[in-house]
Amino acid sequence: MPTENERKDVQKAMAYDLLRILKESPGKSYTYEELEKLIDAYISGLKQ
Repeated sequence: MPTENERKDVQKAMAYDLLRILKESPGKSYTYEELEKLIDAYISGLKQ
């Protein structure tokens, strides 16, 4: 079972990865649905 520090590290890494993905298109605005799909795709990719 991961420790609290390990969980925090994973959360920070995920946030950083998502920020990098969003910065690829700096002028784009995202809807809630688009962000949800992006996060779902990211999580699904982690499970593979």
